[in-house]
Amino acid sequence: MRVAHDVYAETNPAFCAAVLVEFTKAYLSVRPEGPETPVAYLALPVALSGELAAAFDRTNKLTGLLEWLERSPQVQVGLAERVNASLEIVSDAIRFGCFAGVLVMRQDARLQLGGKKMKQSAISALGEEPAQAMKRAARLGHWFSTAGTTRTIFDMMGLTV
Repeated sequence: MRVAHDVYAETNPAFCAAVLVEFTKAYLSVRPEGPETPVAYLALPVALSGELAAAFDRTNKLTGLLEWLERSPQVQVGLAERVNASLEIVSDAIRFGCFAGVLVMRQDARLQLGGKKMKQSAISALGEEPAQAMKRAARLGHWFSTAGTTRTIFDMMGLTV
């Protein structure tokens, strides 16, 4: 039996907003001011990438961004292209999350959790790969929150703001 890979389902605004909620929730657990919006444009394409999934093996929230990048330098290969190709997807996810009330963008362009919660039944019904993408996003949220400023995060990832 051949399993089809549904790229549309993994890049629709509702799913991507759910992934950003997990990223934001993890970030907020360390830094209550929330992530600056530009880091969402970095986190979402990395978390959704099936090609980079193996780079998260044998890591946890304590691994840290720098150690992860040292262990997995392949993450930085083609990263700028990956981020640029996903700009519209991330923008749509942020907009959807804000309109749905699960995310809020403050005036200082930091993301916060909105007043509405994701339905646990919907999250539980996800397949293995989407569920793993959400776990990767949470890990990135924690790592980014402990790495320093947005500029530092982009520098560590080999990108410029």
